[in-house]
Amino acid sequence: MIATEFKINVDSLFTAPVSVMVQAAFALSFAYYFYLDHELDLVAFYLGTGSSLLLSLIFWNSKFKKIAQVLVVGTLFPGFLYSLTHSFSALSLAWCLSSLRTIMEVCPRPANLPVGATLLCVASIILFSPTTILSPYSTTESLQFILLCFVTMIFVYEASSSRGKYAHNIDHLSLQIDQFQLIDALTGLYNRQHAERYLKEKYSKPQGEESSFGVILADLDNFKSINERYGLAVGDNVLTIVGQLLSDSLSEEYKLARWAGNTFIVIMPHNESSASNIIADVLLQKISNLEINAKGAKFTVSISIGIAMQNKCNDLNDLIFSAENSLYQAKNMGGNLAITS
Repeated sequence: MIATEFKINVDSLFTAPVSVMVQAAFALSFAYYFYLDHELDLVAFYLGTGSSLLLSLIFWNSKFKKIAQVLVVGTLFPGFLYSLTHSFSALSLAWCLSSLRTIMEVCPRPANLPVGATLLCVASIILFSPTTILSPYSTTESLQFILLCFVTMIFVYEASSSRGKYAHNIDHLSLQIDQFQLIDALTGLYNRQHAERYLKEKYSKPQGEESSFGVILADLDNFKSINERYGLAVGDNVLTIVGQLLSDSLSEEYKLARWAGNTFIVIMPHNESSASNIIADVLLQKISNLEINAKGAKFTVSISIGIAMQNKCNDLNDLIFSAENSLYQAKNMGGNLAITS
């Protein structure tokens, strides 16, 4: 279906998994750098962090996604603190910035904003509190780092908000496309595809009084002659008017659709023959009283009706076949008639 092809998994475009993968690559690169610099404690830290992040990616696209998210946050949050308090370098500050971004990407919106704000406050306390161990960063460097953290936090939150709105719009548009595919373009009624889907759903339910139903097939009599005499545009107008009249005559419990050409189907929420016959008689009368204006001429139309009950049929194909047989009988008897199988 078009709607299925149109749907986009926003998570696969540029969000948490990509950020975690990049963060893991950073960690392993830093581990190699500090290995060359012979700082084994930092090698162990970044190697362990990178391995933990790679492990989370294994679980990401599975039912353990929540565990993967907790693993990422549980790895990066203490890593953020460790980098600020034990590893004093420009690389450490760059790592903290990227960790902030990844943590906020992993946390769902709007929870990611308070998480980012918490990290920002923690960094401020560590860098500016007089009780904190002295760091080699100057006040200017610390302010620049805090400002970059703030900008990163706002950027990531706004980006996640935009993706959320985008995903909502995609879902809404996909739903509209799905609904559009189930509507007959000419009459505005449901189309055959929707009717068949609805009938299959009815048959899939456990058999009982609530699942019992019947169908009416209503076909316009002598419709070919209307098209030949007045033109296809008038014929289309007749179908639209008749479809609207049928819709106005039935309550919401009855499912009405255009079945094929000049044939309509009514799916009734019961299988009572007497009630079905009364409904059919009402529809016959209303259509017969309908007067069509076309090219200065006025004419009337009529329908033939075939009725079938689900409890008297073996399956869906048998139900439709029975309704069609009844419809053909009504046609052969001159039309403007309802026959129940």
